[in-house]
Amino acid sequence: MTWKQAMHSWFPTFTPRAWGWGSAYESANHSARRGQVPGAGPGDARRDLTPGVRSELVRRSRYLMKNSGFARELVGSMAIYSVGDGLRVQAQSGDAGWNAQAVRYFKRWSARCEVTRRFSFEECQALICRGIDTDGEYFVHKTRDAAGLPSLQLLEAHRIGGSGSVLGAAGVDDGTVDGIGFDEHGAPAFYRVVEDDGTTRDLPAESVIHVFEPESASAVRNAPSLQHSINHILDEMELLALEKHAVKDHADKSFLLKTHRELLKEDGDFSVPQAGGAGDPGVPSDPSALQRITGGKWISLQPEEDATPFVSARPSPTFTGFLRHIRQDGSMGVLPYEFAADTREITGAGIRLVVAKADRRFSFRQMILIQRLIKQVWAYVIGDAIDAGELEPVEGWHRIACVCPRRVTVDAGREAQQNRADVEVGLKPISDHYEENGADFGEELERRGADARLILDTAEKYRVPVDMLWRPSGGGVDLAAIAEAAAGGAAGGGD
Repeated sequence: MTWKQAMHSWFPTFTPRAWGWGSAYESANHSARRGQVPGAGPGDARRDLTPGVRSELVRRSRYLMKNSGFARELVGSMAIYSVGDGLRVQAQSGDAGWNAQAVRYFKRWSARCEVTRRFSFEECQALICRGIDTDGEYFVHKTRDAAGLPSLQLLEAHRIGGSGSVLGAAGVDDGTVDGIGFDEHGAPAFYRVVEDDGTTRDLPAESVIHVFEPESASAVRNAPSLQHSINHILDEMELLALEKHAVKDHADKSFLLKTHRELLKEDGDFSVPQAGGAGDPGVPSDPSALQRITGGKWISLQPEEDATPFVSARPSPTFTGFLRHIRQDGSMGVLPYEFAADTREITGAGIRLVVAKADRRFSFRQMILIQRLIKQVWAYVIGDAIDAGELEPVEGWHRIACVCPRRVTVDAGREAQQNRADVEVGLKPISDHYEENGADFGEELERRGADARLILDTAEKYRVPVDMLWRPSGGGVDLAAIAEAAAGGAAGGGD
């Protein structure tokens, strides 16, 4: 019997071509020196990320967020540098006056936009950004508070549930997959929310915002961004725990007593020879007597014994290098390891490359938040204000732009100088400059106007040049003119 016939007898559906054996692609061929790759053949992503698999990934990812500083740093850095003080909205309709009015209305609403009134819109952005990395996704329910005003209800990943296809009230398959119902075109029709008591309620898809970073067109839900790092970080935590116990055990040992003679009794106990009489050459001097005479600490050893200090070699450089490799592989796909944990081994161009890669990740996360969250929230809130008569309907009311926090850089001084130059020549709007610093452009203009008016009034009151109040060290101050003006004022007062 040939090997092909044997394989057909064991696996009737086996064909070398179907299984990829004997292929010109070496990576598709079987090897007895490699383990089998788990999983079925290629198919929709929803088949691989089943509800049970996704739930287990989320459970482990949340455990790491509670106990691993490295995981917390990855997720925290993503939220801090992507969201910062919040992504700020700028209305982009053709009416400048309406734009300012709409932005002011949205800011007032943003102060306590969440249905429990505990979080601002900026805080919601940070929570959602963290949830994308920890749970893989976040759900936002567009609802209303007790006063009937638009509000956001934050729903974490475990709140959307339902395993497999669920039979509806009529006893037919309603197309629900992992808590999401779909229409005949494959678009979400409703989201099934799991309440505290285990009951469920369906929310129409129009009222739910599903925020995630898409990785597959056939996926229904999304896995945590840390999913590929979970085993690595868990292994690191276990290895560190074992190594810490070993280091503590070694730290408790001070000396080793080495002997070349048999000092065991018949019953197996360690035997210390008894001290003999004075002058016995086989008995050492009494250590306590020597300590009284000379001070310090003395020890007494028997012949052929040696007391050596115990020096621990743990943790070894090999162990720390192994941990570094684990962390490097675990951070890939989220943030560069050097950015999140350790920059000691890179300098110059390497640092700039790492920061540039991290900045790209932050920019992509900002795009996800803008497209999937902020634009929909703006349309919901401002659209409701227009319906309620709070704002006038204008063409292009839904068009917005978002100002993101200042980008991370390793050349802060040079970047600040370039930023000033871009504003001066008009390549960058001055409003963007203020928004990046967390300030409102209109409010800053009002402050600058008030400061300028105060300077002019004070200069006129005391009859001094404006430069002395605004730029006293800038040069160009004519002291003779000041003295002459002061003398003229004094003479006028005498008349």
